[in-house]
Amino acid sequence: MLSRRAFTPTLASLFAGLGGSAWAGPPVWVSGEVPPYLSRGAQGPEGYAFELFQRVTRQADVPADLQFYPWARALRMLEAREAHAALVITRTPEREAQFRWLFPVGSFRLAVVTRAADGPMSSDITALIHRRVGTMRASVSRSMLAAAGARHLVEGKDYAELLTLLQRGLVETVIGPDAVMRSFKARPGETDNLRITVLDQGYELYAAAGAAMPDDQVHKLRAAYQQLVDSGAVAQLKKRHPDVFPSG
Repeated sequence: MLSRRAFTPTLASLFAGLGGSAWAGPPVWVSGEVPPYLSRGAQGPEGYAFELFQRVTRQADVPADLQFYPWARALRMLEAREAHAALVITRTPEREAQFRWLFPVGSFRLAVVTRAADGPMSSDITALIHRRVGTMRASVSRSMLAAAGARHLVEGKDYAELLTLLQRGLVETVIGPDAVMRSFKARPGETDNLRITVLDQGYELYAAAGAAMPDDQVHKLRAAYQQLVDSGAVAQLKKRHPDVFPSG
């Protein structure tokens, strides 16, 4: 049964250092909020990634407990064996050997958000080097900007916090996945205030297992996803989420 508790350590984390056999309770999955892929609604977790997560774990007959944390903390938990898997994580060459990739949950291109009143924005990443940029802690965009030589980075725990900083004029732009930025722009009162510029950089989002997840569960989850693909269930689910798959 999925837990709706947030920011509450479970007994599992106390036994994480002892290995998977000593883990109490169902495997712990962690994630930050990444709307429209995954978010917390009035009735609990929602979005394409969450619905896919439910179907895959049920098909695999593998119990799972999904918990929300700020993304930087969720990533640390996965790396420290305090969680079994992350539901939404960007797959990059640098991370390829660090995790075991379970199944895809989406794809995106990076986008920058500015205030509409500030005028057009270049789609070249170098245009951000001298700007005050809001970026999420431990994100791919944070690493990319640092590598490009950006010196004025303001880190936030999530995109909602970063966009609040943008509206208050504390940053000049915010960078993140294009679908995430569109989901915030579509909220009441924001349509005319924000401008989105999509960059060329594209990435895949995946569910990924950390070292704490036993190999047999990894194999079951991968096989379950493929079964759902073969049966057409994944394609049907994608059609229900045009906000994630606009051309689906």
